[in-house]
Amino acid sequence: MDALRSGTIAQTKADIPTDPLERAQHLKAFGYYNDASMMGICAMPQDAILTAPRRNDGVAALVEDLKRRQTTTLATGIDAIMADLRETAGADHASIADHTHAIVVLTAFPRDPLPGEAGCDWITDAQQQRAALRATENATVLAEYIRILGFDARAHSVTSSDIHLPQLALASGLTVMQDGIPQAPWLAHRFGLAAITTNMTLAADLPLKALDSQPASVLRGHVWQLGTHGGLNARSHDPYAKRNFVDGPHPFETLKRVDSPTTYIDAANVPRVPKRTDMFARGQFGDMGPKVQDAMKGGQHIVKSAPAAAQRRLLGALILLQDGAMAATQTADDPDRNAANLKAAAYFLALTPRACLPARTGRGTAMTPPAAPSPRPMITRLAS
Repeated sequence: MDALRSGTIAQTKADIPTDPLERAQHLKAFGYYNDASMMGICAMPQDAILTAPRRNDGVAALVEDLKRRQTTTLATGIDAIMADLRETAGADHASIADHTHAIVVLTAFPRDPLPGEAGCDWITDAQQQRAALRATENATVLAEYIRILGFDARAHSVTSSDIHLPQLALASGLTVMQDGIPQAPWLAHRFGLAAITTNMTLAADLPLKALDSQPASVLRGHVWQLGTHGGLNARSHDPYAKRNFVDGPHPFETLKRVDSPTTYIDAANVPRVPKRTDMFARGQFGDMGPKVQDAMKGGQHIVKSAPAAAQRRLLGALILLQDGAMAATQTADDPDRNAANLKAAAYFLALTPRACLPARTGRGTAMTPPAAPSPRPMITRLAS
């Protein structure tokens, strides 16, 4: 993701709303849809730009690998994606002095794994890494999305950044200084950050008042305890507060199980179908005719909407991680322990506030989905 923090800007600006507030609400909604815990926007403070940008030492080797490596996948549009990656990966050395606004993505920590908790061999002491990974994933997609709309944008992570992330979190109203460190309401210091800087004009959020000036009912009283605001509350914000990570957020252990599927499967006669014969691959190779083949070029059937196009570039780059050398030291030869570690790690990485909120569906054009408020209750902000 650090190799994809910058990229090609669409030469033609998209037809999007000119209202900075509507733009800001849309981008926040996209961020929350992509599992952010909190989203904030601020005007870009010039003193937040680092004099010595932070660079990920692994990017140079990855860029060199991109130039030489060939993929064997038949994923649609992978040739165009790889060509774009070879051209733009690692191209993040230009100045961001013309960036006027910053979008800050905050990802909350879940509870810490308990000592000796089943399935937690791989995730103990990984809170900061997990939060950085999830926040950067969100920021990378949002930055690509903004570039597709015709504006410059760059993602910033804890490992590759041109700006001071904690300063932007303060300016965007996500955190306040408390006991000498930045703290977020309801989360204290248990969170990770990423950000996007851009030259797109957006409505900025106001900074927060000090925590001791905030309404007690909202921070720890009945509003937070009962969730009368309609969002997350003290009982629902962490689905693993009373559950082991290995068990997942849903009570599967209460369901009845059988030794074999109740639907008959004629396993001996189920054919193994090669990838070359699936409809996506057949369309690319022209088996469905020239019209379908032309529509498949460059994965155009996938990237017809700007959000899908923004996610597609990162998804394509992650194909490079599908193959690799096996580690010299293997895991314990214990099937139950290995299964528990895999389950717990997957649940730990995927944990988001949406795990405990009802699913919502909807459609929208390039910038018209309904604006999403924060899933946390409103608190008081400063005038400036």
